[in-house]
Amino acid sequence: MNRVFKILIWLGKIAFIISAIVVIAFYLWLPEMCRNYFYSESFSPNGKFKAVTFQRDCGATTGFSTQISILDANDKLENEMGNVFRMSGHPDKVAPNVIWESDSVLKIDKHITGKEYFTETSYGWFNPIKVQYGG
Repeated sequence: MNRVFKILIWLGKIAFIISAIVVIAFYLWLPEMCRNYFYSESFSPNGKFKAVTFQRDCGATTGFSTQISILDANDKLENEMGNVFRMSGHPDKVAPNVIWESDSVLKIDKHITGKEYFTETSYGWFNPIKVQYGG
């Protein structure tokens, strides 16, 4: 009985390792399902940052999504979700105006209704950029 138990433990360990390898392989080798499509950008007055408005498309089973990220001026838009604002709808129809009121204040010209997916009020750690909303 003890020998059978040890064999079962080893088989369980092997099954776990194989399962982990398969999951990691799928994660690394399958293509990303979502894509970002540039819509507009607005640079901060000092030119150090930019606010990029874009459409994020995750395939036929999802609707359009308008998102906004604050990036360093020289950074390109990566295939990631918006870091300050996300809402449903195509940018052609729902994209809010983005206005830099100063080097440290970005205004997104949209009243928050609670239907947005994600709304941040600041970006950054050491010298955060304040994000304001309203029309």
